[in-house]
Amino acid sequence: MDEERDPAVLGPFELLAVLGQGGMGRTYLGRRLPLENLGSELETGYHLTDAGESEPGLVAVKVIKPSMLRDGSEHSEAEARARFGQEIQTMRTVVSARVPAFRGADTEAEQPWLAMDYVHGPTLHKLVHTCGPLAVGPYGALGLALVEALRAIHGVKLLHRDLKPGNIVLGPDGPAVLDFGLARLRERDSAAALTRTGVGFGTPSYMPLEQATDAKHVDESADVYALGAVLFFAAAKRPPYKYPLPTPPNWEGVLPAFLPLLGRILVPVAAQRPSLDEVESDLLHLLAGHGLTAETAADQLRALVAGSGTVPELPAKALSDRPDRQVQQAAQQAVDRGAAPDSPWAPDLFDEFLDAEVLDLEPPDAKAEPEPPRAPAEYAPTVVDPDAQPAPGPPAPAQPDTTGYRPAPPRPPEPETASSAPPAAAVRAAEQLRKAYAHSGRLCP
Repeated sequence: MDEERDPAVLGPFELLAVLGQGGMGRTYLGRRLPLENLGSELETGYHLTDAGESEPGLVAVKVIKPSMLRDGSEHSEAEARARFGQEIQTMRTVVSARVPAFRGADTEAEQPWLAMDYVHGPTLHKLVHTCGPLAVGPYGALGLALVEALRAIHGVKLLHRDLKPGNIVLGPDGPAVLDFGLARLRERDSAAALTRTGVGFGTPSYMPLEQATDAKHVDESADVYALGAVLFFAAAKRPPYKYPLPTPPNWEGVLPAFLPLLGRILVPVAAQRPSLDEVESDLLHLLAGHGLTAETAADQLRALVAGSGTVPELPAKALSDRPDRQVQQAAQQAVDRGAAPDSPWAPDLFDEFLDAEVLDLEPPDAKAEPEPPRAPAEYAPTVVDPDAQPAPGPPAPAQPDTTGYRPAPPRPPEPETASSAPPAAAVRAAEQLRKAYAHSGRLCP
């Protein structure tokens, strides 16, 4: 964490470390603060869910660029945020051990965010590149876990559309699929205009041919294809294609035992691909043919991960089960005076981001000196997939870094002076009323 760039608190979550950053925004490792008297308005506004544990667990807090909510149409920002709120409600209904549980979100924040359970483990990409292709047991356990995850996601009428080794984390309880509800947000990036019919979205190395040409109208079979492409990577340490092709992949290096299922999945015609139930049946048959059960295969995968040396090291703050005392006090004091828990850090929190948004509105010939890229932290749970190629399209212009935030330290209340500005208490009260009405849906159009 950079104390001059990163906030200490976001919503009711203490931020402990930077996990990574990318086109959507910035992701932090966090922990729910045990705040008292948070208030029904903030509880509702944060869409909070209980962790179901005596002590708050670790979460991944993803801060989303507001541009991701825009769809390039006539829809207003308020309408875009309302749609985001509806998708948040859908995301929280996914219940599966293979999908990190939803913990909270703020769709009305200046820079919206959402929090999911943190899964502590390496990505599949890192494990395979470190240890090589998977044997039958770990391979089967991985496939069964992905079937379980996609079944839960499809069960609430969502698609993943970007399943790949970098979005699969191998945690203590087995594989988990990340970013399952964010595909539609990525589509809305107006710079890429990905909601238009006839435009692809996703990672070409792991997407089917129909998704490369029209991502808007794909169905569950596109995720089944991605599952097969991920299993191909697990078997061969490479994706099946650089870009989707209407021809079979190069099967060199793939064990013969894996070929029947992969050959059924990696076909260009969506209707010819097996269902998730059929994939599950084939994987169980594969394991049985090698004298393995689903349970023993899962144990083999856990043992492989534990002995691989790829499990990321948590930062010291995350090893403690208590929040930082000063952070806790500042957040609680803010709540006690009727403000949001992150309000002590709010005044300058998004200055750099907003400055960058202004630069985006300048004429095309305006020059802006971008910041040099920063190396990602070692313990990032999601890494950029070196095998993944960006979707074909014109190169995007260089943009300034928009993911750094500069927190302001808590300030004592200033003495009242004669001024034309409204009192600070009145400003806070007005903001509370605005958020309460916004979350209740009673604002007039």
